[in-house]
Amino acid sequence: MKPAPKTQFVFEEKEVFKRHWFKHFSRICISLVIVALNVCMVMSSVDRMLHGGSMPIHMELLSFLFLAFIDITMLIPMVLEANEVIATPSHLTLKLLYFKKTLAWSQISEFKKWNFLVYAGVKSGRCFYLINRREIKGFDKLAKIIAERVPLIEKKE
Repeated sequence: MKPAPKTQFVFEEKEVFKRHWFKHFSRICISLVIVALNVCMVMSSVDRMLHGGSMPIHMELLSFLFLAFIDITMLIPMVLEANEVIATPSHLTLKLLYFKKTLAWSQISEFKKWNFLVYAGVKSGRCFYLINRREIKGFDKLAKIIAERVPLIEKKE
């Protein structure tokens, strides 16, 4: 028995998928506000300690738990969300909020589309990256390219 031939999605040039510039700009502004909130809350606590003022410890812990919650639920997804995805025959380039990551197709270990989230996830070695399905124009074509190019990928829809 011959194994069934694997279909390969072949394209010659790069394909660029991106979201509107205003959505990217708004995420930069919001992330800067969250970072400023982090700095201001810590410096407020330090200033209070230096001037002999005190705040009940449960209130202090509650404010830092709130800060950690905001960082985990808003800042991390904003930083790891792709603004622009460039697919070439040799690699996938993700332009994120503050940096750019180029992954060879063999470095991508998993690609998931969750039905209950607006994000699709691209996982590589030590990190994961998010692609917003609603904001990236041509996401269905991008998902098809990634699913065809990544070896041993588990297709979960």
